[in-house]
Amino acid sequence: MATITYRTTDDKKEKLAALAKDQDISINKVIDELFTVAVTEREAFTRFQIRAARGNATNALNVLHSKAED
Repeated sequence: MATITYRTTDDKKEKLAALAKDQDISINKVIDELFTVAVTEREAFTRFQIRAARGNATNALNVLHSKAED
C-alpha cells in the first residue's frame, strides 16, 4: 500500500471530516472514494476518445437515422 501526503486548507479538512463523520467512514476512505470516482471517469473518457477516433460519424448517423425510421 502506498502513502500520499495531501496538503489542504483547514476549512477543507473540516469539510472532509464532516463528510466522513456523516458517512461513518474515515477521512482517508472519503479521499480514496473520491479518487476512485475521478479515475473511473477519466478512464471512461479515455475509452470514449479511443472509440470515437476509430469510428465513422457518417456511418453512425446513418444507423441512427435508419433506427428512427423503424
